[in-house]
Amino acid sequence: MRALRIVMLFVAAVFSTAAFAGLDGTDTDGWHTWRVETQGEEPVRFYVLVEDGKPVRIHSMNWNCYRPAGPEALDHGAVAARESYEWFRAVVENGTVDTDVRDAALFGLVESGDDEAFAYIDRILSRAP
Repeated sequence: MRALRIVMLFVAAVFSTAAFAGLDGTDTDGWHTWRVETQGEEPVRFYVLVEDGKPVRIHSMNWNCYRPAGPEALDHGAVAARESYEWFRAVVENGTVDTDVRDAALFGLVESGDDEAFAYIDRILSRAP
């Protein structure tokens, strides 16, 4: 499974020049958090640590495991599934972000609950050697 994720990250990096973008203010250093409510499932909360304008740690938790982010985290509140998907996709496609963080972003992309996330992964896999 890890090999599949590495291939997907490689293909995304080779075939895309997308820059890190999305979710206003997430390029500011420090902890960020937001939640995505998906149809028929528990909401997912994401925690992201940004340093030098790039994500360096990504964690996701379902609502049952919720922990307050603390006063130092910038809480972006409820975010649409599509906006969360687009943010994670930009991280996956950004070759300047550490591979482990991009791997976590790939997981977050799927957890964002947007149907386009699965279509995106299908496109990546169809280009894999």
